Amino acid sequence: MLLILSVSISNRLRYITHLLLSNMLGIEVRFTTSPEEFTSYEGPKISYSREPLADGLFIEASALLFESKIFLREVKSSMTGDVPVLFMTGNPLSALTFDPFAASFYLISRYEEYHPFKKDNFGRYPVTESIAWKGKFLDVPVVHRWADILETLLRKHFPGLNFRHPTYRFVPTIDIDHAWCYKGRTIPRTLGGFGRSVMHGRFHEALARIKVLTGLSIDPYDNYAFINKVHEPYSNVPLYFILFADYGKNDNNVTVSSKEFHLLLRELDLHRGVGIHPSLSSGKHHQKLDNEYQGLCDVLDRDVTISRQHFLKLSLPKTYQNLLQLGITDDYSMGYATQTGFRAGIAIPFPFFDLSKDEVTTLIIHPVTMMDVTMKDYLRLSTDKSLEKITDMIRTVKAVNGEFVSLWHNESLSDTGHWQNWRKVYQEMVKLASV
Repeated sequence: MLLILSVSISNRLRYITHLLLSNMLGIEVRFTTSPEEFTSYEGPKISYSREPLADGLFIEASALLFESKIFLREVKSSMTGDVPVLFMTGNPLSALTFDPFAASFYLISRYEEYHPFKKDNFGRYPVTESIAWKGKFLDVPVVHRWADILETLLRKHFPGLNFRHPTYRFVPTIDIDHAWCYKGRTIPRTLGGFGRSVMHGRFHEALARIKVLTGLSIDPYDNYAFINKVHEPYSNVPLYFILFADYGKNDNNVTVSSKEFHLLLRELDLHRGVGIHPSLSSGKHHQKLDNEYQGLCDVLDRDVTISRQHFLKLSLPKTYQNLLQLGITDDYSMGYATQTGFRAGIAIPFPFFDLSKDEVTTLIIHPVTMMDVTMKDYLRLSTDKSLEKITDMIRTVKAVNGEFVSLWHNESLSDTGHWQNWRKVYQEMVKLASV
């Protein structure tokens, strides 16, 4: 057991030490505010404070973990060797030149997203505002690097201390923004879509719609059998996040009352892997969110416990507070739509810490590593370049025993239109990530 001496034991300190030391390194931790108890303890111990409070290993503490309010603070990144760091320390007696606990808490709690910022077109926190982007370490799971530094330090001073690390895991996820390309719409929407295709000269599209609706061909987005076949050789089953919302500007799935749609959802939920994909507009209207959630629960005849935000739109802490009220236990929205990488600096699931209430919650956050739309539409990568980048990210996550969460859409696996040839990328990703 590792004993930590500090002047006070805050919620923030308990949270981040449990995550870094217990979850990531497998060390049992106990706290004390008594220098006498610390001095008499003969096992591994750390003094975490502004100045050394007693003998033993000393790590200089920043003020962040001893506060309970949110302050507008400017945090800059530096380098220690080849590792990006935050919260540099100045005490020559400190065993480290930075505070790994404060640095990790700052990124994982998304402290910077509680500051005022200029939202993007969808009301999201832009990646360009983040310290990871400015410091050019967004593609690095830096919290794991900091945990490695702590482990090296502890092994040196306490060679008898035992360590256990998480196990690598692949979690494939699919967003269902449009269950089908042509099926499942009301007659007015079907006629409107057909008319727009003809009006803009997309006659092949109009013909494809007719063939699907008359049963002469399969809907291009109806590729669930293909997805099952890709994953069949492996032990992973995709999670499906369903946009179960009334028709709107950015929320235009099939008609939620469609019996065929309901049948599809029950089939996808055979392994209880269906979650809610809250509409873009539900973020401002809690009753709308509640209606979407309850509607999906009614179709599946069970309580839904997993979620991912449409367009990856997160508004902290409100989004997560709303999900907690619904009974959501796990969310898969922690990523940027415009860039790949590690939004929270970490590649394993972690509990959401609500800075506004200064408390840890029961909601588990699963960081998203990559998204198909990011590769194709934002980064404008070819299929070959996308596969190269995905391969690098898989290696990165495997190296830290993390959780590789991929985000794809059923329409991007249609192998038609502007998504032609992307199926092979998905197939190769599943193969690489599954072994």
